[in-house]
Amino acid sequence: MKTIQLKFKIVLFLLLVGFAAVSCGDDKKGDTKNLESEQNPSQADKATASQSEAISSNSEQADRSQIAPDAPGTASPDFSEADTSAVLLDCNYFNEHPNAILKDNPKAEIDYVISCMARVDGKLTIEPGVVIAFEQDAGLNFGSKSSFKIQGTAEKPIVLTAKEKIKGFWRGIYTESSSMINTMTYVTVDYAGGNSKAALNIQNDTSTLTLDRCTFSNSKNYGMLTNKRVGKDVSNITMTNCTFTKNKIPFKTDVSRLRLFNDTNKFVGNEKDYIELDGGTIHGDATWAQLDVPYFIQSNFRIEDGVFTVAPGTEVIMSTQKWIHVDDNASLIMVGTTDNPITIRGEHDIAGFWQQINVRSSSPLNEIGHVIIKNAGRTTKKPNGAIFLETSRFLKIHDVVFKNCFEYGISIQNAEKSHLEHANLSLDNTPKLFSDWKGKEIPTLESS
Repeated sequence: MKTIQLKFKIVLFLLLVGFAAVSCGDDKKGDTKNLESEQNPSQADKATASQSEAISSNSEQADRSQIAPDAPGTASPDFSEADTSAVLLDCNYFNEHPNAILKDNPKAEIDYVISCMARVDGKLTIEPGVVIAFEQDAGLNFGSKSSFKIQGTAEKPIVLTAKEKIKGFWRGIYTESSSMINTMTYVTVDYAGGNSKAALNIQNDTSTLTLDRCTFSNSKNYGMLTNKRVGKDVSNITMTNCTFTKNKIPFKTDVSRLRLFNDTNKFVGNEKDYIELDGGTIHGDATWAQLDVPYFIQSNFRIEDGVFTVAPGTEVIMSTQKWIHVDDNASLIMVGTTDNPITIRGEHDIAGFWQQINVRSSSPLNEIGHVIIKNAGRTTKKPNGAIFLETSRFLKIHDVVFKNCFEYGISIQNAEKSHLEHANLSLDNTPKLFSDWKGKEIPTLESS
């Protein structure tokens, strides 16, 4: 009996062990399935998660202002979608945010107010549609290591204006920056030029800027001013399709910046409609383009080298007792047309108000044709022609009118040793055509 009971206990024990092993195996399989499910969710689970994330993201965006997130390292003033008031940028803002972006708030009439002459030494981006109002004597001053992109569009121009619509209420923009990215496109600069010389003042010879479709208006002084006496073939400032109007004077620079000017820009409608040039020296090929206003030369103008071309229709005003000098290594091509002559005249309609064009060049390219030369000639020295031709020099001159000049049209240092081709020269209220270097008339002079 005892033997039977022992065998039964052994069989029962083995059955229990077997049942426990099967049960454990099922639990492990279940655990493995659950782990695999967690690590590899089904497509349905992914879609559900994605929808949840999208809902969460949209909810977050609805709570945020309309300004897009800034790129790493950038900063922009924040405002609410419902906020229509301007954001005040204090004097330290650009120092504290050296990579600033100013964004448009479509709900606000004015996006930002600047109350001081704000210094920018980092990078500044102003996006389309932004309007900035400047308080009195405020402005933007870009340092030599700064850069800026002020780029509007035809639909969303950028406006930099005054809090009060008074000419010269704010100072304007100063820049010493030589960064190649400096750009102003579709920008209006209005009511500046107070306590400064210009709405846009470019300080350094190496300052770089591309201007396109910008408007400079209501400046108390100049619309734009550039540093003068730059080097040969400098084109670090370009300007196209810009308008200067309702300023005192649209533009001031010197003759070394003549490459700036082209017939795409407009300069009419100012108190004084002319481009003010400080004179100086120009190096390399350049053109005096025909503009809708004259060039006004304030001091003597020397063409050092290269080919200097004056376009048909160009008008030049000369200040008192000033001259134009064509040096040994330069060529002068000053040729208009019958319908579109070139005019060079004095600031006032007085004989001898300015001096002369001195041709010291032997270039066979030298030509003056279809030109009106008015109010020239020295009144106290000899020679005193409107044009000087020095010994061994070359000039082809034709279809020229000497009008209200002091005494002579052309003074020649040595007629036998100079090459002068002339035709169709006429006098209008000018006494005589040719003189020698001592001021004595040459009654007849054959063309070379």
